[in-house]
Order: sequence, then structure tokens, then C-alpha cells
Amino acid sequence: MKAFKYSILTFWVILVSTSSFLCAQDRVQAIVDINAEVIQSIELITIKGMSIRQLQPGQTEIYIDPVSDANAGHMIAVGTPEADIRINYIKNRELTQIDGEGVLIFAYEVTGNQENNQQTSELLEDASRILRFNEDGEFYIWVGGKVNLEQAVPGSYEGDFTIEIEYI
Repeated sequence: MKAFKYSILTFWVILVSTSSFLCAQDRVQAIVDINAEVIQSIELITIKGMSIRQLQPGQTEIYIDPVSDANAGHMIAVGTPEADIRINYIKNRELTQIDGEGVLIFAYEVTGNQENNQQTSELLEDASRILRFNEDGEFYIWVGGKVNLEQAVPGSYEGDFTIEIEYI
């Protein structure tokens, strides 16, 4: 999901009359000043989905480190070069069992970087933090997190990850 901040296109019109409005010789002058800031939309491209591998017997938690784990999801946000942005995401989401009633809570962790370098990406916890697209208009994102399996019912689970990216 993407959020955008739209600019307002503003028109100022000034009408000037040189004589009485009842006279046929009235002149009207219109001056139109147009100010617009066109902001490109933001495209979010999924490079790789998060991969949760087979569990080991007795395993009570899955943790995918978005900074170092090759199983982390990977995305690229593409927008206006060097524009300031904010990224916000829902930290805790339900994963539901595909063929049953089981539910797991996945606690997402998201990191980001102007460079395509997962190892130097930084944790994005503060939704008010100002980030910036690089000179090519790209910002790289990795998604990981953890889920507690102590109450898990055997089966396959699925869920969504929601992220908002907006220009500021």
C-alpha cells in the first residue's frame, strides 16, 4: 500500500477594471499565476518475499533478522530522486492457517538503506523519522521479524505485510 502527499495547484486571478462597471468601455485584465509542484508517485517493487524455512522439532520461535538473514524479504521503493519520505508499517499482524483455525502473531522488523546493502541497513522503528530517496530515486527495504510458535497448530499459514511510504 502506498500513501502519497499531493501538491495543490493554485490559481490566483486578479481582475482590474479601469472605469465604472456600468460603462461599455470597461477593461478587464486577468493575471494568472500558476504554482505547481509535481511529485512523482512511489512504486514499491518486491524483489524477494520473506522465506520461512522448515521448522526444527521443539523450535518455539522463528526469527528472521532483516539486517543479516538471507530469508528476509527485499523491496525497492522508487520515487523522486533525493526526495524526503516517511515509512510506516503495521508492526504486528496475524498469520492465519490456510486450512484451519490456527492464528499466529508475526512481529515485523523493517530495515532500510539508500544503498542496496542489507548488512548496513538501519532499523526503521520511528514512523516520524525522515528518510530520503538516493540520487537514482531508490530506497531499499528488508523485512523480517519474529513469531512465537509455542501455541502453534501444525499447518501452513499466510498473512499480509502493510507498508506506507509518503513524501514529506
